[in-house]
Amino acid sequence: MMTPAEIRLRQNPVLTNLLLGLKQTGFIAERLFPRLPQALRGMTLAKIGNEHLKQYDLRRAPGTATKRVDIRYNGQTYTVNQYSVEVPIPRELIQESEAAQRVSIVANLDVSRIAMTTANDILALDYEIEVATVANTAATYASGNVLALSGGTKWSADTGTPVTDIRNASDTIRAATGVRPNVLELSYAAWRALEVNPQVRSYQPDSVLGPVTLDQLKTILQVPDIIIGEAIRLDDADVAHDVWGNNAILAYVPSLGGANGDVSLAQPAFGFTSVLEGNPFAEAPYYEPNLKSWVYGATYERQANVAYNTAGFLFQNAA
Repeated sequence: MMTPAEIRLRQNPVLTNLLLGLKQTGFIAERLFPRLPQALRGMTLAKIGNEHLKQYDLRRAPGTATKRVDIRYNGQTYTVNQYSVEVPIPRELIQESEAAQRVSIVANLDVSRIAMTTANDILALDYEIEVATVANTAATYASGNVLALSGGTKWSADTGTPVTDIRNASDTIRAATGVRPNVLELSYAAWRALEVNPQVRSYQPDSVLGPVTLDQLKTILQVPDIIIGEAIRLDDADVAHDVWGNNAILAYVPSLGGANGDVSLAQPAFGFTSVLEGNPFAEAPYYEPNLKSWVYGATYERQANVAYNTAGFLFQNAA
């Protein structure tokens, strides 16, 4: 296994900076499953039980024993998987780009940016799909933390009650974890249903016309952060599909971070993403004679994990 230093030695630093500097709009995976950097491909974190939520008889008389609480400790190991992609750029395109630069044509082709943009988009979409798949799976959640909507209970129906549903789910999470959820993820379909839902609109003054805004929705639902999953993927027939489907997810998402792996999940994070240090990174380009192309590669070693399945709540078929 390579060390972080060895990984960096095999990177192309200029292209890595270019790769890390690109940002795809509409991707929200890290806001639901925040990055947790780790130095090794397998890292053990301290995952504790719910002892801190229980009441104990702590009163003591002088000289008597102090109440001792046994904490359940689960040293859980989280690993990462490697995802890599290569983008070949024909040498003819590179020659054309160089010629354009020599004659000072403004609209010349930046081949490195073409390659790295493509690689970045592919890796980012793959990561988004991974997190969305985990978060949209009912088995990911604790018993009682999934609500399947249908017919008149859908948020797209005039009789749908998303405010009631979300507040009840918030109470469910709070009862199990001791914290109120702070993030609501909405698929694009769920957002479109919520912004014009009659119950949601009923919380607005009659003088306020039109669909609700995100800021207004945060106040109505009492959720500090609302994010919309707008990413799409194309199937083999080039048909578009919403990555986040037709669901919504309420969760508690803490700010994760720490130096030298000194991190514990003392906060009831719904999920996080293990990311190997130095990732994602750009591989050094190489020439492929058979393709007569320069090949640009990028790698992302990561894994989306669920920490506390009681800290999330899934609404299925919102619209």
